[in-house]
Amino acid sequence: MEKILAGGANTDGKEIAAFEQKASFKIRVVRNAYRFCSVVFTALLLCLAGCGNEWDVSKDLTIGQDWLEEAETDTADRLESDLFREDDGSEPQSGWTNTADGAPFGEKDLSAQSDTAFSYGYSQLSGDEEQLYREILNSLISYQEETELSVKDPEMVERVFRYVMADHPEIFYADGYEVTTYRLGTEIRRITFTGTWTLESDEVLSRRAQLEAAAALWLEGLPDGTDDFEKAKYIYDALILRTEYEQGSADSQTICSVLLNQRSVCQGYAKTFQYLCQLAGIPAMLVTGDVNGEGHAWNIVFLDGDWYYIDPTWGDASYQREEGEETPALTETVNYDYFCVTTQEIERTHSMDDNQLLPVCNAVQDQYYRHEGLYLQSADKEKIDEIFARAAQKGAPMVCFQCADDTVYQEVYRLLIEEQGIFAYLPESETTAAYLDSDRERTFYFWFTEVS
Repeated sequence: MEKILAGGANTDGKEIAAFEQKASFKIRVVRNAYRFCSVVFTALLLCLAGCGNEWDVSKDLTIGQDWLEEAETDTADRLESDLFREDDGSEPQSGWTNTADGAPFGEKDLSAQSDTAFSYGYSQLSGDEEQLYREILNSLISYQEETELSVKDPEMVERVFRYVMADHPEIFYADGYEVTTYRLGTEIRRITFTGTWTLESDEVLSRRAQLEAAAALWLEGLPDGTDDFEKAKYIYDALILRTEYEQGSADSQTICSVLLNQRSVCQGYAKTFQYLCQLAGIPAMLVTGDVNGEGHAWNIVFLDGDWYYIDPTWGDASYQREEGEETPALTETVNYDYFCVTTQEIERTHSMDDNQLLPVCNAVQDQYYRHEGLYLQSADKEKIDEIFARAAQKGAPMVCFQCADDTVYQEVYRLLIEEQGIFAYLPESETTAAYLDSDRERTFYFWFTEVS
């Protein structure tokens, strides 16, 4: 339960101000969530083979967004650019890399069986599925009109396509695929794959250049060194502070919405966070599922040797506003309740789609509050003093921390809110404190502001 409380004046004439604002833990309906679903359109065509046998040709069109109302079945012309060339055994040009070391598809060589840090979906496959993954990925990267596949199982194509798209946010111009099945009698003899494109080839090239330039600018201040936590936090902060959550924003299901327009929904937030992490050398994957029965998207990342869940959308105050509601400028900040959390923590509010094989996240060392020394094991006044003192020394306008359990949370609430102990931490020149708290996440956020 979220509680926004207002306190009266104390003996020093200071008062607590509370905003009629939804706390960052508020679950809001997400209408434009990403979801893979299959919409099958079957067109039976009869053609005669040279030997006089009848061949059945059927086409299955799988749509990648549940908010699409109709599908285009025409395939865009294949690009003549060298960037999108036929699969001749060579690697795509470096413009399509999404890793720090320049490996075309992450650290895994897609022509071999080696391990990978970046393509987690691919790492869950074996045998025929690995080969199919490479074929689908090459077809999408190369903007191919039609690709003959090595398997004859349309259901396997759907499963593997999900993993390709979950691994590769840089494929921003495809939202589904078309499979054509060729049968001789009842026997499937061959199937072909064609991506369904949302952009023409020249626009893909133009946007690709814009995205690479934008990503380079966003990562200019990326911390040096090998600390994955600091890199991920930098990307998380940059994404949230530069992006406004907006239903119906252009290209909201792709990285274009954030990097080019700075307006998006959960799918755009999650894909952009994944894309920038991959550029920074951090393995990351898109996760899809439900929150309160509505579709949602977030991430799973590999930091400092362990997997963690991160939901960048839930870190943005603009996401928590009700439609038409203004958020006080004071509380336009980044929330870290879902930055590097465990499977147990994320499952309290998020439900993953069943078709994703995800690692179990048990590590807590990079959980934000623990990592930053903002985690209260008890209602220890000395520890609380230390947290506020560190914030004051840094000149931080906001102080946040998390309590280890409900008992600690309730005791801290009593000390700081009910007994107005928060006033002990107000600088002399500042007379107003605002706060948000969540009994679900057991977190507190305090802001101090000078009354004019």
